[in-house]
Amino acid sequence: MSRGGGAAGAPPVLDALVHELLAARAERRALPPPSATHPLDAARAYAVQDRLREALVAGGERVVGWKAGLTSKAAQAAFGYDAPVCGFLLASGILPNRSEVEAARFVGLAVEAEVCFVLARDLAGPGVTAAAARGAVAGALPALELIDVRYAGKPTGTDLIADDVASHAVVLGAPLTDVAPLDLALEGLVYELNGAVAATNTAAEVMGDPLNALAWVANHLGARGLGLAAGDLVMSGSVSLLLRPKAGDTVRAQFTRLGSVSARFA
Repeated sequence: MSRGGGAAGAPPVLDALVHELLAARAERRALPPPSATHPLDAARAYAVQDRLREALVAGGERVVGWKAGLTSKAAQAAFGYDAPVCGFLLASGILPNRSEVEAARFVGLAVEAEVCFVLARDLAGPGVTAAAARGAVAGALPALELIDVRYAGKPTGTDLIADDVASHAVVLGAPLTDVAPLDLALEGLVYELNGAVAATNTAAEVMGDPLNALAWVANHLGARGLGLAAGDLVMSGSVSLLLRPKAGDTVRAQFTRLGSVSARFA
């Protein structure tokens, strides 16, 4: 499936914005939200994201999957956007369970507990259903997404899209669990900060079922001339509240059947 491209036929890409986003990553600094000076609709924001991805890959990065964001109505309302959003995952950001992560690597660190799918075969829209998505999955992993909001002030949904939906790193737990017999909507989560329970949730928080998020990503990418490939990782969206750890903190997510994942921040 295609991992490049996606910008053909899109509105003119704001090259200056792409350069600013690349510089903010390299220099670990915040930018004003682009929407403050450059009104961004979804098509233009995704065109910027496509060009950002192309630049990162040209610089030696490798795309290993995709992510869904704003997968709850509350998250959409917080960013003034009425749909989920999609971003890409880079190989350099994939970390093992119980990783120690330098908090200074981030401009605006937050942690999300998520279900991460591993694709067994290619999957592309249109018309992908949750059942079809289940059939394309090798299994699921417990995961923490370590997002980095590299904006000063309050970004909009299209601002997030342009900067790859705040992607930075993903900590993957184990084992890989077969989801065929599971009702993932009922998958429970105990979310902990420094050993204290911060929240309990079920994965139904993610569009009613994380498989709905996977199907949405496949259909969304298909509409952009892209698709999911066998072996891809897909982060399905936040199951619970965002935690904002500081140096010295540990975050742990314990799922009912998918296992646990943790990270310590130094």
